[in-house]
Amino acid sequence: PWARLTRVRDLSLVVEAEGSLRLRVMRAAPGQPAQVLKEQSIEAPQRSRVVMPLGSPLDMPTASRLFWHVDAVDGGQLHEAAWCTRTPGAVRQRMAVLVRTFGRADDVRALLLRLADAAADDAFHARVLAAMDFWVLDTSPAQDPAWQAMAALGLNLRVWVGPNLGGGGNAAHLAKLFLDEQDAGADEVAEVLILDDDLGISMETLARYAVFCSYRSADLVCSLPVLMKSRPATVWEDGGLWGRPGLHDGNPGSENGVGAAPRRGFGPRLIRHGVSVESFEHLDDFGPLNECEYSTFIFFGLPTRALRKLGYPAALFLRGDDIELSLRARAAGLPLVTNPNLAAWHEPGHSYAQEYMAVLHGVLINLAYSSNEAHDYSRFFEQRMTEHAALDDLEGLALYLAVLDDLLDPASPLLTVNFAAHYRSVMQRLGSIAMSPLPDTERERLAQQAAAEGGLVLPFIYPGYHPPATGTDIAADSTPRSVLLFNPGAKTGRIVAHAMPQRRLALQRRYLEALARWHTEFEPLRARWQMRLKASTSPAFWQQLQQQHAGATREVLASRCKPLPLQDAGPETAAVLPHEQGAVPQEASGTQGPTAARPQSLQPIRELRDRLERELVRWTQLRLSAERSERAVPGGRRRGRPWWRALWTQPPPPLPLDFDPATYLALNADVARTGIDPVKHYLSFGRQEGRRYRL
Repeated sequence: PWARLTRVRDLSLVVEAEGSLRLRVMRAAPGQPAQVLKEQSIEAPQRSRVVMPLGSPLDMPTASRLFWHVDAVDGGQLHEAAWCTRTPGAVRQRMAVLVRTFGRADDVRALLLRLADAAADDAFHARVLAAMDFWVLDTSPAQDPAWQAMAALGLNLRVWVGPNLGGGGNAAHLAKLFLDEQDAGADEVAEVLILDDDLGISMETLARYAVFCSYRSADLVCSLPVLMKSRPATVWEDGGLWGRPGLHDGNPGSENGVGAAPRRGFGPRLIRHGVSVESFEHLDDFGPLNECEYSTFIFFGLPTRALRKLGYPAALFLRGDDIELSLRARAAGLPLVTNPNLAAWHEPGHSYAQEYMAVLHGVLINLAYSSNEAHDYSRFFEQRMTEHAALDDLEGLALYLAVLDDLLDPASPLLTVNFAAHYRSVMQRLGSIAMSPLPDTERERLAQQAAAEGGLVLPFIYPGYHPPATGTDIAADSTPRSVLLFNPGAKTGRIVAHAMPQRRLALQRRYLEALARWHTEFEPLRARWQMRLKASTSPAFWQQLQQQHAGATREVLASRCKPLPLQDAGPETAAVLPHEQGAVPQEASGTQGPTAARPQSLQPIRELRDRLERELVRWTQLRLSAERSERAVPGGRRRGRPWWRALWTQPPPPLPLDFDPATYLALNADVARTGIDPVKHYLSFGRQEGRRYRL
């Protein structure tokens, strides 16, 4: 990416060291062994800055990956190392980070706390954060006090509360608030970065992305490799390909999906899905710049002028909003890439409501961006009907019928300013399909039992076709076949109730009538949804929606960080090199090194962080306890005693707010091998040993 997408034409490695050391810069490329690019001995009686010029990225093989190695000799010490360039970047370029959340406000606040803490320990990170404006739209109820407490962090933080318009709706609503302020003459913000509300991301990744933007030579949409929180070394996606030629199953024909067979479903084909980064040789997979058709809203960055050119995300509640904007960007000539120098973590999940939206929005996107005919879609719905009807899964059958009904209804509120209320009612209806906890061990036990007794244990969606059992003892004594449908992401499942033939046939008749209408009404239907989809991305649409919800949208926090001292705030502090080659004493270099003292304006953060974390823990405890109480009493909340009063006065637990058991085990293989509970191990031993629990 540095060779192809930036103006950088000279690279150097700059280290700060003292004593005797041997410094090597290595170069690796896919399919080639690592080679020594340059080697240098360091002899510095005092802490000094050493510059090792490496030449231009254009002179290196395609997809080169650079790394450095230091051997200490006779007590030599390495203090800092950084990749640098003499090429000037954009001066004081600001970035707006847009985060929308519903129900995960605690996660967003914890992320902001981690970023502020990183800035307290590193002057360069502090300078990056000072050039970032965080815009948060929270649609969770009663969060004002917790947000107002975040002013103490000293970040550039704007927090709005408003109605829940879903992922795409909230992203567009927040983008409208941001662009309105830009149009009103606010300080120019050159870059926009959309983040999900439950991602794990480091300050280092944000800093690398900000520097990349300051050197970028052309407008583009940028994302990154997304790994799984539950399996931190496993890639979930590195961008995706829409697979528009068809809708039938096929396996990727290559690592990047080029030449793949047509796809069965209505979603993207994820690139590098399931790749496990267990050792250094797997890093070569991420050397080449990855160009894709689809970038996820987990991390979606682009210039502000490009966002103005594209328009707003479509009025899609969840699933597909990022795909539609990505395809629109490609149609406008904007490249889409995932930067292999960055990474984030996210936990995927799926539900009946998400399947409804994934298929519905997949059809809408295909109607706008593909040349598929009516039969390409009906084959998909026929297969869904056949698979679920054979299992007596009427709930699953009704889900896909609901998609067809909504697409066939000219009066449907989809892609209108009233879209959100429709989705909420559908989510409530599909959320009422009861699913019980089903751990993996229990699922495996039930699968073995089902195999022995003639039952089935299958995924809750796309279960495959399993014809009804005939000519067996089960059929002879009229005992219906047992079917368990499970959701592996949520670790839940449900037993399918045996359906009377009359109910199943009545539902199938409605289904087939809807498919017949789909064929006869296809052309006007396609034109209608193409027009609606385009209209829902326009400024006029979101202006109308903003006016509709003006009374429910308000700003609850507007905090600004104090300006940094001039010597810490220069645009090229970490990138500008001294003109001398070789060892240069730091005090004579004329630039502020990365070990500069923290700005005074950020000194109190460490003390404030502890207090704010305690507040967040209490908020989380209160919410979880309320949920437990509601589940404990049939029909609603537990009444008669102030159960929350004692909880509110409890001291916070010693476990860090962002402790993740799966990450702790992944980072500490010796603990994982023992089988000890990770929380118990960290509280008993890991904290004292200084073990890592986050990436």
